Amino acid sequence: MKVNIKLLPVFLLLFALVLTTCKDENSVFDPNYEFPEDTPVITGISPVDGYLAGVDSVIVTGEGFSSEVDEMTINFGGSPGVVKVASETQLIVRPGVISGTGLSVVVSRRGAEFLSESVPYTLRQPQGFYSGTDNNSVPTTPAAVDANNNVYTIINRNGVIRYTKIAPDGTITRDLVKYPGEPRPDPEDSRPYPTDSTMRFSSFSDLEIGPNDDLFLSQQSIRAIFTKSFGDDLRESVWAASSSANLKINDMVFDDNGFLWVVGLDSDQIHRFDATSKAETKFPFTGQFNSVAYFDNNNELFVGGLINGSQQIWKFSINGSGNLNAGELYFDFGANYEGSITSLILASNGELLIGNSGETSIVRVYPSLRHEPFYPGMIKQGTFGITWRDDEIAVVVTEGNDASVNFMDMYDRMRAGIFGF
Repeated sequence: MKVNIKLLPVFLLLFALVLTTCKDENSVFDPNYEFPEDTPVITGISPVDGYLAGVDSVIVTGEGFSSEVDEMTINFGGSPGVVKVASETQLIVRPGVISGTGLSVVVSRRGAEFLSESVPYTLRQPQGFYSGTDNNSVPTTPAAVDANNNVYTIINRNGVIRYTKIAPDGTITRDLVKYPGEPRPDPEDSRPYPTDSTMRFSSFSDLEIGPNDDLFLSQQSIRAIFTKSFGDDLRESVWAASSSANLKINDMVFDDNGFLWVVGLDSDQIHRFDATSKAETKFPFTGQFNSVAYFDNNNELFVGGLINGSQQIWKFSINGSGNLNAGELYFDFGANYEGSITSLILASNGELLIGNSGETSIVRVYPSLRHEPFYPGMIKQGTFGITWRDDEIAVVVTEGNDASVNFMDMYDRMRAGIFGF
């Protein structure tokens, strides 16, 4: 190697400094160096039976932690968690996004030489394909759930459209009524199927379970309400029609007073039908409505849609005669989130879930009106229907690139004791 003579004094000075540093035993390779912090230890994780991947928080207890959040890291089976609150003996952590049984959980602390010993922990998937379905099961209609947790919807499976019943164990039953324009098995036979064995539409704006477990359906281009008995393989019959000629029904809900509440476009009214007599009553309220929900605890009706130039949700109390009292603005969705309201449903603790067409997909509004995206980053976009089973599972139908029928694990209901029904 050639050394520039002019730089020789510099090389000699650096060489002398290296010799001096080694002699004083201040090298970073000092074998006697001691790390300032002890290795952290995990003694437990709560809830003990596991939780949801990427959702909310779990509590990790142990020793040798730091009260400074940025000094602690945690990993769940290869996926980092987020330390939200820290003390010397406890971490509150949003879990990693990987789901699985017995995932290896390790904690590290800045200044400690080693990671903690791993502790196995289970994280469940917060949302996924509903049992018995897959990415070829494309819902064309919101879902409804009966008293036995059977799910009903219309599914397009590889071009074949059928009313579909999904039992809790995933067993699929299909009504054989044909979809409009369905071809016969013989390609040479061009005869259409009889009208009484052909469904009116291949999709509906809403589906509800009514008296005697009949299906009640609406279609957003018209003002009629239809009924069908699942399994009869027959066309829907007209149950009632609004006297408002311009009404285009988007959503319906039964209350506990024997009424069916109906909302939609182009009528500037909330419509109520007597479930027995089918008599219609109208309550003037200006807006283009997408969704309606009933809160049985307080006998209240919630309506969502384009109101006062924004995507808003209004609340109405229902009096002893079954009539609406004056409404009040409950939550201005459009002032806080992008997209349109597509569905509303309430839990028994008063929490409201808002399905929407934006990136949030579902927004959670607490009774205090505090709000947040629901399971952010862990659920599919395009929610257009949410309904409950009577356990910790909700049923969510999505459209678009992730069109599917999905379960949504509502573990948080069990934690709160009342969530979900």
